[in-house]
Amino acid sequence: MINWKTWMVWWSLLFSVTTAEFFTSLSRIKGLVRLESALSNSLDNYLEQMSEPPEVLRQFADRVRKEMKIAAGDIEKYAFHPINSFLLVRRFVRHWTELATFLSEGSPNDLYSELMINRRAFPTSKDFIGSLNAILRIQEVYNLSARALADGDLHQTIPSRGLGADECYELGIGSNDQENYEGVTGWMKEALKRMSPPYEYSGALTKIDVLEYLAWAEYKVGLLEDAILHTKDILDEDPTSKQAHINLGHFQAEVMQRNTNASHSTRNKLDNKKNKKDFELKYERLCRGETRKSQRQRDKLSCYYNRNRPTQVLRPVKVETLNSDPDLYLFHDVISESEIELIKKLAKPQLKRAFVTNTDTGKEFKADYRISQSAWLDDNDSFVVKKISQRIQTTTGLSLDSEHSEALQKNSVNSQVKENDSNDFIDVISYEVANYGMGGHYEPHHDFLQNLDGSLPVDDIDGDRIATVLFYMSDVEAGGATVFLDAEVIVYPRKGDAVFWFNLKKDGSPDVKTLHAACPVVIGSKWGKCAVHTSFDSLTYNTSG
Repeated sequence: MINWKTWMVWWSLLFSVTTAEFFTSLSRIKGLVRLESALSNSLDNYLEQMSEPPEVLRQFADRVRKEMKIAAGDIEKYAFHPINSFLLVRRFVRHWTELATFLSEGSPNDLYSELMINRRAFPTSKDFIGSLNAILRIQEVYNLSARALADGDLHQTIPSRGLGADECYELGIGSNDQENYEGVTGWMKEALKRMSPPYEYSGALTKIDVLEYLAWAEYKVGLLEDAILHTKDILDEDPTSKQAHINLGHFQAEVMQRNTNASHSTRNKLDNKKNKKDFELKYERLCRGETRKSQRQRDKLSCYYNRNRPTQVLRPVKVETLNSDPDLYLFHDVISESEIELIKKLAKPQLKRAFVTNTDTGKEFKADYRISQSAWLDDNDSFVVKKISQRIQTTTGLSLDSEHSEALQKNSVNSQVKENDSNDFIDVISYEVANYGMGGHYEPHHDFLQNLDGSLPVDDIDGDRIATVLFYMSDVEAGGATVFLDAEVIVYPRKGDAVFWFNLKKDGSPDVKTLHAACPVVIGSKWGKCAVHTSFDSLTYNTSG
């Protein structure tokens, strides 16, 4: 008899996966946890009916049962851990799918029926690649060792059983595809370790499979002695390997040549960092919390209460100056818990993979340098959304519609612009609500749309993006900071706060110093709400501001 609890879990997932990607959204990962818990119970019932269940099925059932026991304590915290999420997606793509294929060859049974009912809710191979790349992204940006990730050692209070030999091997192949050979050596060494006692490995992976990748990667990074040692290990396993004999001769010749020519010793050594641009290295450094803003620069910053408007007299806004040139401000406690929950409720049904805009054509497209889910809201969606728009106006001085055409008043947060006699105004076109799941990030970018020649995308009709207000709607356990590269500013997400900055200078030209990025989420889920302000015409700027 079909488990109707499993049916209901599938039904709730169905509407969220038609255009979704599991690796970009925590809410969908949580749905998978619930689905696997139901399928695990069905698998146990199926095995109880068998007199001699296959050992491989019994082992899989035991492994899933242990995972579900960990998840049962707190599904959200379980899903927060990227290793748990990666393993979850992998089990569906590989093991649950393989189980369905196995069962299809036998007589009809309820477990097979449930798997088929839920098949549309399974992650795809694309989700698996996305989750694998998320782990590698976290490793690279935060300079984490393969060992720490394989052990699941990322958070003291959020458990993970860690990775096995097969998973480490696959991550090593992923690093090899990215030509990150230092990463390959780390992952393949972990795979070898997990194929030996005290680890209980019973998979199909062989030591030769691992050693071939390891020896080649060691050669690529200049570790010739290690490459020779591991190539000899391959020949110990298989003395007839022609490729191993060829490689060994080549590696030994390289060593002899290196010994006779000292300058040759580093010729073959590849340093992944040397292939990166300066802004990429700065981005990763800031994500790790390593700012180079001097103490003298910090001493010039200040905190104050903004009481410029009548509505702020009794409830002033707490403002923290983060930087000058470009001006960056942090507003504390400007959005309430109830408002946040309502916005999330409105956004969740609309979440889909976030796009980026081509500044030449104005067309939107998916990009690996922005991994998140997003939805769009405006004032018509809720009175609360409209109330937040009014709060932005009050706090920043930004005018939101033609009835409030004061543009940026002299008493705005930084007194940048004055009232425009031609009745020009700034308009908030919409809010983008973003949810960053495992490894979710947005690499360095600007919010303005102008090209280097000052032109706007051909399809743009609203004008350029003058200013940005970024609300934080969740705390993040680890990672997920917003970093400003030129300003050397790091802003860690704090629920209820908002960052504000101008994307354009006083003359309307782009402020390239506003280059910023969203660092990869390591543990947790990051919710943000971004209001980008555009103008239909030019503004008159106050040169004294």
